Amino acid sequence: MTGFAHVQDSRLLGHLFSTVAMKEVFSDTATLRCWLEVEAALARVQSDLKLIPEAAADAICTACASDKYDLAQLGSRIAAASHPLTPVIAAIEANSGEYGQYVHFGATTQDIMDSGLVLQMRTGLNLLTASHEHLLAACVLQARTWRELPMAGRTHGQHAVPITLGLKFALLASEVKRHLERLCELAAMLPVQFAGAAGTLATLGLQGAGVREALAKMLGLVDSKESWHTGRDLIAHITSQVAISAATCGKIANEIVNLQRTEIGELAEGAAPGTGGSSTMPQKRNPMLAQNIVALARLMAVRPPLALDAMMHEHERDMAAWTMEWAVVPESFIYGHAAVEQCTTLVANLQVDEARIAQNLAHTGGLICAEAVMMDLAGDMGRTQAHHAVADLISQARQTGVSFAEVLNDDTRIGALRSPEQIATLLDPANYTGDAVQTVDRIVRELE
Repeated sequence: MTGFAHVQDSRLLGHLFSTVAMKEVFSDTATLRCWLEVEAALARVQSDLKLIPEAAADAICTACASDKYDLAQLGSRIAAASHPLTPVIAAIEANSGEYGQYVHFGATTQDIMDSGLVLQMRTGLNLLTASHEHLLAACVLQARTWRELPMAGRTHGQHAVPITLGLKFALLASEVKRHLERLCELAAMLPVQFAGAAGTLATLGLQGAGVREALAKMLGLVDSKESWHTGRDLIAHITSQVAISAATCGKIANEIVNLQRTEIGELAEGAAPGTGGSSTMPQKRNPMLAQNIVALARLMAVRPPLALDAMMHEHERDMAAWTMEWAVVPESFIYGHAAVEQCTTLVANLQVDEARIAQNLAHTGGLICAEAVMMDLAGDMGRTQAHHAVADLISQARQTGVSFAEVLNDDTRIGALRSPEQIATLLDPANYTGDAVQTVDRIVRELE
């Protein structure tokens, strides 16, 4: 083999699409270890319930040490058998000696593989939770740092009214906090799978429910109390939440890409010397990390539809639908974790150009505060009349090239109502940020 084919495992580009920690969670080694953990726990539970001999459980638990198995050899046997678990079961049986007959007692393949996947997702959710906490802290720090800094608020790509940079990050912090809460809720819902061939646990009769309950307790999972062989809604829910989190990261990154444009230049991706440049244009400083996060968010956007498709199982078991999850779930966690980790780095190292922010805020000559003038005059003229009057003066300023302040001061109607000093106050963006600072303070206080 000359190299890895999947970009997540690429030695050249893998760092852009993955994290070492999350790849380890879904590695072959971890997958086998989780299957073996479930088989060992099942044997121990059944021994405790007097369904198999205690000596059998001891032998099976010893046999389930992952260092006893060769992954390449198991892979070849799985390929030859066209079955993902029977060669593993056979190997455990062989390593259990005379007690091999008690391996996998009353279980079906999907019980072991689903429970193993849940163990992997639990570890993956723990990693995602920690990463969200770091991203949240980075957003809160930026919100607190820039709580009062006025900047141009933009709607539909155009200057709208002033906001503060702190408000932008406070609102993003609230969004990240919601993701964090949902991830914690989902982690607390992870169920064991133990239902037998068609969800009836017929192999164990009335003892089946007790085995499932004890198995859930031993593995630290929720007792599902029923089969979820075809009930894949939680898998789809988790995959969707990971994608939603990645979408927030993509939004943050895309905003920075746009605000780093040469024509705007308000924010910039923090970059070490020699990074983010062009292979041919020495003046370029490209937002490489931010654009990579956008790419990860887009890659994640197509994973939930696959997980939703995998929900549509036929009858009591459906290999075609189930197999899709073996690719979708690990890819989702790996892409998703990379997006959050990279976004934390992006936000934490963000560079802010206060002078450029002020320059852009003044770019329209006070027009960004036209609403402030209109609403102030509305108390004397009525909102509709004030709106028309200000709109006419804006048109005049644009046609003549005169500043907005000048046309306001020269207009007899406005001059009779407001002094030049009052107009100057109205046109100061720092005076028209509404409750932005209070909102930042409230959000920061609640999140800290």
